[in-house]
Amino acid sequence: MWNATVRGVGLFLVAAIAAFGQSQGTIQGVVTDDSAAVIPGAEVTLTNLDTGVARTTQSNQVGFYSVPGLNPGPYKATATAEGFAPTELSNLRLEVGQTLRADFQLSLGSVTEVVEVSAAAQLVQSEKTEVGQVIDSKRILEMPLNGRNYLELAKFSVGVLPARDLGKGTRQDGESGGEGGLLAMGMHAAQTNVLLDGADNSSRNSGGALGFQAQATKPSVDAVGEFRVITNNISAEYGYRMGAKVIVSTKSGTNQLHGSAYEFLRNSSLDGSNFFANRSGAPKPTLRRNQFGATVGGPIIKNKMFGFFSWQTTKQRLGQSFLSSVPTAAVKNGDFSGEPNPNMAIFDPLTLAGGKRTAFPNFMIPSTRFDPVAKGIVDLYPDPNLPGTRNNYFYSPSDTIDSNQYDMKWDYNVNDAHRAFIRYSIRDENVLNNCPLPLPACGGTGQTVKLPGNNVAAAFQSTFGASMFNELRFGYTHFPTAFDIPFTENLNSSLGIKGAPGDSLGDGLDQGYSLFVPGSNFTSVGPRAFWPNINNLDNLQISDNFAIIKGNHTVKFGVEYRRTDVPRYPSRFRRGQFNFNGQFTAEQPASGASRGATGSSMADMLLGWANNETWGFPNGEEIISPYLGTFVQDDWKVTNKLTINMGIRYERFLPPTFPNPSTQTVSRFLTEINGRPFGDGEGLPVGAPGAWGEAQYLPYFVQPTSSSDSGGKTDNNNFAPRLGIAYRVTEKTVLRAGGGIFYGESDNVQGESARFFTGAPLANEFTAQQPFTQTSLFVQDGFAPVTPQGFPAPGLGATTAKDGAWPQFYSGQWFFDLQQQLPFDTLLTVGYNGTSTSQLASGININRPVTLGDGSINVNNRRIRPFFNGVTMVGSQFNNANYNSLTVKAEKRLTKGFTFLSSFTWSHNIDYGDENLFQGDTGQERYTYNQSIERGNASLDRRLAYVLSTVYELPFGKGKSYLNGNGVGRWILGDWQIGGILSLLRGTPDSHTFNADTTGVGGANRGDVVSNPNLPASERTIDRWFNTSFVTAGQPFQLDNAGRNLIVGPPTQNFDFSLSRRFFLPFEGHSLQFRFESFNFTNHPNFGRPNTAVGSANAGVITSASEPRRIQFGLKYIF
Repeated sequence: MWNATVRGVGLFLVAAIAAFGQSQGTIQGVVTDDSAAVIPGAEVTLTNLDTGVARTTQSNQVGFYSVPGLNPGPYKATATAEGFAPTELSNLRLEVGQTLRADFQLSLGSVTEVVEVSAAAQLVQSEKTEVGQVIDSKRILEMPLNGRNYLELAKFSVGVLPARDLGKGTRQDGESGGEGGLLAMGMHAAQTNVLLDGADNSSRNSGGALGFQAQATKPSVDAVGEFRVITNNISAEYGYRMGAKVIVSTKSGTNQLHGSAYEFLRNSSLDGSNFFANRSGAPKPTLRRNQFGATVGGPIIKNKMFGFFSWQTTKQRLGQSFLSSVPTAAVKNGDFSGEPNPNMAIFDPLTLAGGKRTAFPNFMIPSTRFDPVAKGIVDLYPDPNLPGTRNNYFYSPSDTIDSNQYDMKWDYNVNDAHRAFIRYSIRDENVLNNCPLPLPACGGTGQTVKLPGNNVAAAFQSTFGASMFNELRFGYTHFPTAFDIPFTENLNSSLGIKGAPGDSLGDGLDQGYSLFVPGSNFTSVGPRAFWPNINNLDNLQISDNFAIIKGNHTVKFGVEYRRTDVPRYPSRFRRGQFNFNGQFTAEQPASGASRGATGSSMADMLLGWANNETWGFPNGEEIISPYLGTFVQDDWKVTNKLTINMGIRYERFLPPTFPNPSTQTVSRFLTEINGRPFGDGEGLPVGAPGAWGEAQYLPYFVQPTSSSDSGGKTDNNNFAPRLGIAYRVTEKTVLRAGGGIFYGESDNVQGESARFFTGAPLANEFTAQQPFTQTSLFVQDGFAPVTPQGFPAPGLGATTAKDGAWPQFYSGQWFFDLQQQLPFDTLLTVGYNGTSTSQLASGININRPVTLGDGSINVNNRRIRPFFNGVTMVGSQFNNANYNSLTVKAEKRLTKGFTFLSSFTWSHNIDYGDENLFQGDTGQERYTYNQSIERGNASLDRRLAYVLSTVYELPFGKGKSYLNGNGVGRWILGDWQIGGILSLLRGTPDSHTFNADTTGVGGANRGDVVSNPNLPASERTIDRWFNTSFVTAGQPFQLDNAGRNLIVGPPTQNFDFSLSRRFFLPFEGHSLQFRFESFNFTNHPNFGRPNTAVGSANAGVITSASEPRRIQFGLKYIF
């Protein structure tokens, strides 16, 4: 009994060391004799079969041994002890982050009598209590992978979803689908942490324009050995973000020279047609995609030093189809008689009698009335190339991607006690998204994107005897990004546009000209107003971990320091923007009066009478965010069957600092009222007018006087305990449960307009807008100068600010599961996962009118601060979230050429608003002072998700059961392989908009629900996806009852298929592989979101679908 207990203790004493070397693994076990008595002092040698590197240790007083910091790969293990025959374990395969159990049973005998044992595959996990999934090299290399981005395979894990829809491997916008943003267990993609050989490779707040990119550099699938996705009950070793950890191990060199050279091709002539393009008869966009590269790895010094190099280039040309509305030649010259509405008279804004204007004769504006600057802008429009006055210009340029990725890795085995490695990755990517109109007209969109990235990882590991281990790790990420417009020179001067702020800055970023937006009937003219947007990311990471084995405890200590430096130069509206809505050429100018079908935004533009103009100043800043984390982890083997993993982590997210205080100001709004948080729970803030006196929302300014003065406070309460329990019911059945607290890093981009040049008011962006009864803003006058002192006029300003007392957001996470090993090397896991997340980043308007009004009192006069239309507070008091899921996973390990992984997740995600401001929830906040009515389905909620992946080597050919000779049958049927990925996802929820302000708080409401918004499946069509009559206008001056995200969008059904054949060359170890891959093999249209503007003519209508079937051919030389 004692021996059995001691043996059980030995099996799990060093479970904590399993996480030692984040991209590596541990082999451990117990050495016993034939009677199960432990053998102290046995010498155990582990040899990596690829590199020949051997690690030797000894079993301790209770017979156990542990060797951490091992690279994933094949191993053999040998144990020797005096008086016993040596025993060798073969068929050991170590995965990334795995603790592999390898026990020895020695028999009495001579040292010359070697006992060979083939180790059985270890399926159930009783050594660890984390929830995760390993994606091995076989799946990475052989699965049909759209975009060839290995992170797309993370969706094989239960509870993991792509941040965007599937089938986007050829997207041009740098967002996921092609880039690999991941949602895990209800967490936002920004909380997922990608560790590349232990170094943080996440793009972290490099600017909201990046969308959901998961990586700064993107190693090719041929450079990645394997990776592990951990989604719940993560060890105390990990922190900084509260979502999933993706632990990636890149390939290393071996004692044998090995590598590959490949090219993958796509051509649109083989592809399917987009559903809507095919429906309208539009031509298929041209696609040309070439992805080619090579890898090579081998010994620098045999058994000692190894090198590996990978290179991949991607070149893509993807045709775009733009259908735009441009003015006819007649309209450009002031003749509106051919416009589609025969009753659309054009009125002279300089005439007014009896509240009405006088129409221009014959719908014609005299050329003498043209604004000379505006007329020059109108003339930039190309002439129509299609009949009609709307949708009359077709343009089909090609967007481009030119990308290079390089990865280099060196491994050095100093001696048996010391090891080191260094890896350096480079990304160089340039993207062009064309404008919908030829230059210089452009059409208001279009961009160039530069994405250079660098990532370095290095580690030095040391072993001190058989019971102490240390690892020093270094990581650095450099990820500058630049979003700009496709112009090379400044045109404002030649076009006569005056006062654009960017023209006088001398920063070399003054290309292009102002944007002109002539309402919704015509395409805009001019470049994108928000660009350029230049960002940088420098992320330094240093950590040291030390582990010691003592008795039946394995204790690990660690410290981690990070310093994130984000210089940013967003330039919103630096060129200025003019907006026109037709109000000045309409019959009745009075505010609120019905103007009928009169007036034209293009007529207003020709006259140069703008409804409003917006201009801004570049908001240059540099944000430095330090971080310090420490932890203790203890793995305790209580009995032979029971293991407890427990730990605690402490994290300090220090307030960001601004190293250039002389040019920047930080603003913040107090969100405490009389010492109490935000609201009193009764729907109005404490002290609100009409309730308890005067509210104390006071804006104040902090002028930094040193690099450490950011106006923020440090949350010192970030203690994160972790606990996991594993109980081995039988050798093939394990019950596991656990939970813990996890803290998340905040994204500083949300407060960008709260930081500005010294002396400016609360924003770096200004909008001048005149009521209908006043004179227009004239285009030829340009942009008015901004007085850098004081506040804007009432009702004309808006700003964003970040709560300086913002506590760190955190998540409580828990799980339990049952693992059962089945026949045929199959593992079944059934589990439950839950999270409760608090103090999430979210923004609300804290300057809403504090009382519901009937319109008799001006909306701005009912605001707490009437100087501003709105004040968006980015803070953590407003948003909490809950996530619950049931999961079922079946995994068959690769045997006889066949493997599969089946993952099913049922989940429900509820919150009060989007965690990330860029996620795009269109739900309209109804009333700031009662946030409980905002609780609803999260935008990230997908109730059902099922993914099945498989690879099957047909049983014919070399080394197979049939046709393994050299006959004709083998040459026809031999060495074929098929693979597939089936993805079935329920639709995402969406919020509706309802254009009615029945509450009188200065914004649209959602109305009152009168029926189910979602139609039965048999009634849903792309022309009416949901019940468009499910809401009506609420009662006047009362809160309506419709919630957020009530509409469920279309589901996703996607099947990717691959067929490949390997041709073995006459040289040993050399072969050619031919691949055929089809993405969305069935050409199933996966529809986009419907129009959710209830009451509009297009409500419920779907107008987009994801990619059709794509065909890819590949040829790879392997040696």
